[in-house]
Amino acid sequence: GGILVDGEVRYGIEIPGLGSWLARGSVDREVIGFDQIPDEDEPPANVVHIAFQLMVGIGTGLALLGVVAAWLRRRWRRRDRDLTSSRRILWLVLLAGPASIVALEAGWTVTEVGRQPWIVHDVLRVRDAVTPNGGVWVSLGVIVVVYVGMATAATIVLRSMSRRWRQGEVDLPTPYGPPDHHTLEAGR
Repeated sequence: GGILVDGEVRYGIEIPGLGSWLARGSVDREVIGFDQIPDEDEPPANVVHIAFQLMVGIGTGLALLGVVAAWLRRRWRRRDRDLTSSRRILWLVLLAGPASIVALEAGWTVTEVGRQPWIVHDVLRVRDAVTPNGGVWVSLGVIVVVYVGMATAATIVLRSMSRRWRQGEVDLPTPYGPPDHHTLEAGR
């Protein structure tokens, strides 16, 4: 743990030999530290460290939420209660969606920032691999337009369904499917 400040790890808990054991499988083997890496080859350690802690923390929280929800479901089933009767559980589940996206992005940050400045370690640097392709902006524009269109269409459909539900309208008939029982009797 800890945070790297001016080349020193602060606020960390040191356990002698743990780093060697985790990295090399033996407490006697040497692990190369930041003090032995040239400055131009160092990734931004604090960004990677904080993103990793965020990813693991959220992942652990989501796993615990799943375990607690399964336990409550089993326990409450005996009392004819379900998880939707608890506002706290519903709020936690609601927050779990965005939290999982944050964890996913934090994991991506660990991967992409942690390998800097290399695309392929000791072979190709990021600055040498970047392309000045101007077509990227056109692709981004098309993707944004498509997603805005899909979001708009989904919003219109969901609002329409919600309005019909609130007004108590019966579901629209399906164009292809088995005939409705009432329709068959009316036709006789």
